[in-house]
Parts: sequence; structure tokens; C-alpha cells
Amino acid sequence: MNNFGHALRYFVNDMIPMILFLAIFMTTKDILLATGFGIAVGAGQVAYGLARRRPIGALQWASLALVALFGTATLLTHNPRFVMFKPTAVQAILGAVMLRPGWMERYVSAEQRDAARPLLTAFGFVWAGLMFLLAGLNVLLVVAVDPLTWAQFHLFVPPISMAGLFLIQNVYMRMAAARYPS
Repeated sequence: MNNFGHALRYFVNDMIPMILFLAIFMTTKDILLATGFGIAVGAGQVAYGLARRRPIGALQWASLALVALFGTATLLTHNPRFVMFKPTAVQAILGAVMLRPGWMERYVSAEQRDAARPLLTAFGFVWAGLMFLLAGLNVLLVVAVDPLTWAQFHLFVPPISMAGLFLIQNVYMRMAAARYPS
């Protein structure tokens, strides 16, 4: 339960396409460039994983499919609202997937999975709740603010809230492992 580096590697990898998309959009103000780059990075990550014969998680496949769908709609219509709604779809789907016990097991080393399983299940539901909250906030932002304000929100609030929950979970699981060694 205390293999912080193992979990951090997957967490950061899952966040890279979104952060790069937002950073490019905020610096260039070019939604089409940022969208194309986001699609390319997501596809590149999956291709790299497949080339290295690494399993691609359901969450990563779902994220790639949605970025391709919403990104392509944005590129074809030149309407940023499509790509702005993408986080709502991604977060709602992720929230639904996260309601399934066991999805977090890839974030824990094989030696620790059995002991960690009850906590992973509980934190999986907490993660699902965070995803549903972020999805709802995104809908409000898409209809209420301009694309740049939306991007600024997404560059900071979701990654910080996810990093915060990640750290809380890791500390809690370390404390639980110390209290109840396997």
C-alpha cells in the first residue's frame, strides 16, 4: 500500500494529454492547434503502450475515444464548445467506471493488492464522486464562461483536486498499512 512511485507514474501519465492541451490553448489561444495536439498525444500514449506490449486500461481507451470524438467535432466545426464538453463526458464516464470495484488495482503493485483491496474499493467510490462533481462543474462553465476562463479553470482545479485526493488516499493507505501490516 505504500508504493507511492508506482501509483504516481500512472496518475501523471493519465493527466499529461489534458494538461498539454490546456497549456497549448492558453498560450496560443488556438483551440484547433491545442485540440489536434491533444488528440495526437492521447493516441501517441496508447500507441507507445501497445508497442511496448503494456496493457492499456479501460480509462485510457475511453479517454482516447472521447478526445478523438469531441476533438474531431471541434476541428470540423471550428466550435470550441465540443471540446469544452469533452471533460463532462470523460468525467461522467470515468465516474461510472470508477463505481466498479477493482478499477484501482492497477495503481498498486501485485504484492499489495489483496491487502489493499477494501481501501481501494472505498477510495474508488470517492474518486467516482469527485469525477461526477467535476463533470457537473464543467457543464456550468461551458454555458457560463468564455473558452479561456474555462481553460484556466481546467488547468488548475481538476488537476489540483485530483492530486489532493491522490495524496490524501496515499497517506491514508500508508497509515492503514502501518496499523495493519500484512
